Amino acid sequence: MKKTTTLMFALVISTTVFAKKDYYQASIGLNGFALKTKLKEIVSNGHRDRGYSALYDYYFESDADHTYDGDGSVVDMYSENPNGSDPYVFSNRRDQCGNYRKESDCFNREHLFPQSIFNKRYPMRSDFFQVYPTDGMVNNRRGSLPFGEVSHAYWTSKNGSKVGNNTTPGYSGRVFEPIDEFKGDIARALLYFGTRYEDKIGNWNHAMLSHDKHTAYANWFVQLLLKWHKQDPVSQHEITRNEYGFKFQGNRNPYIDHPEFVEKIWK
Repeated sequence: MKKTTTLMFALVISTTVFAKKDYYQASIGLNGFALKTKLKEIVSNGHRDRGYSALYDYYFESDADHTYDGDGSVVDMYSENPNGSDPYVFSNRRDQCGNYRKESDCFNREHLFPQSIFNKRYPMRSDFFQVYPTDGMVNNRRGSLPFGEVSHAYWTSKNGSKVGNNTTPGYSGRVFEPIDEFKGDIARALLYFGTRYEDKIGNWNHAMLSHDKHTAYANWFVQLLLKWHKQDPVSQHEITRNEYGFKFQGNRNPYIDHPEFVEKIWK
């Protein structure tokens, strides 16, 4: 790892430690859904909607690869190979979609919580913490499918992400399964979303949802998110991205700063 990259990470960590101390002060001593509601208040305060188009340019800073290959290309959870050479990379603005016919043609903005569920309303549509850069074709394959786990894939991306029927008890429909490296990232992003929009999510419809503002997600999906959260702990890429998110839109993902909050809420 280059000396400049090491220094950058050290600064990020020290900033995060300071931010944790003050940012979550009001949540001390709380548990369960009372903690979740307090976190909703905390992450809503100071949240500035920067608009949908601003995300594209910011990804070249916030999602630059200083963790896996270290080449500065945009980290794409649907194409990144954490254990070897990436099948393709996106490294400049000419790689933004646009039209695509195959994987690697371009990248676009993936809503981990599908924007069709909330009719593309703001600030949900442009919320940095749930909108990630991903390959356009793979994003299209995922569509608005729930996340899940697949044993027999109908389709597999070049990095091993899959589409197939869910094997998680409680739901047998078609789902999208990312690679193991990013399952925790996705779980924490969706738990953030269920917290930040606690006042809205109970009115939306999707197989992932419970129609209850407190639990946010259906029991089968909560169990999946908890499993992924435990199996894939917070990564350096997430920590760095969380800092960029704070700089960009003025709030944070509490489940990256405090992973223990997850089990304090969804027991």
